[in-house]
Amino acid sequence: MEHPDWRRGYRSVDGKRRSVCGNGTTREMTINWQDVIVTVSTTVGGGAVLLSAAAWLIKTVLTNKLTRDIETFKARLKADGDIEIERLRSSLQKIAFEHQVRFSNLHERRAEMIAEIYAQMVEVEQCGQKFAFVDGFAEEEKRQSAYLETHKKLVDFYFFVEKRRLYLPKSVCALLTAFVDKVRKSVIGINIYVPIDAPYNPKLLEEKVKVVKDVFDAFEKSIPDARAALEGEFRHILGVEQGAKSE
Repeated sequence: MEHPDWRRGYRSVDGKRRSVCGNGTTREMTINWQDVIVTVSTTVGGGAVLLSAAAWLIKTVLTNKLTRDIETFKARLKADGDIEIERLRSSLQKIAFEHQVRFSNLHERRAEMIAEIYAQMVEVEQCGQKFAFVDGFAEEEKRQSAYLETHKKLVDFYFFVEKRRLYLPKSVCALLTAFVDKVRKSVIGINIYVPIDAPYNPKLLEEKVKVVKDVFDAFEKSIPDARAALEGEFRHILGVEQGAKSE
């Protein structure tokens, strides 16, 4: 069966290619299928290789660019992180320094307060002891003058401590209050009972002797003990005891 060849001037019969001459005759043309297959394979294969090469090249370029971008981003991220860390470290150091300065100033202020409290405490004790042992037995005018002076010192010391309680532990404030009460009660007792002269009232005289004896015992024992306890607390607050132990 003859198959028409759509190419002009050619006819194909029995798989053979023939050319049509001008006079209508045909001339047989032999087709080399091996050459055709090789040519097609070469053309198609070359295109595939070219596409593969182009795809590999694009992939390589994109991969390299992405790798460079990632490394750049990582470097920038590390640099920004280092800057922020350094900024945070500097801020923390500044805060620590400011805290240290404030604490140092507070400790210095506290030490000044304690020194002043202790100095006034010693003066109050000495003043109360002088009244209890000496001025409380003087003549009326001198005794009253000494009593008013001693009482004023006690009141001034009390309010001096009250205004500075914030710098001291509650236990120390309690000890200071107890110390002032002991001295005040002793001074008041001497001022009330010493002037009493009742030779015909044994019970009142006995009470007077007991009050005077208790006052003497207080200034000899309980009041110095209270001052010593406060001294120990003050040394602890100031760190004197720790320093002495470490030496």
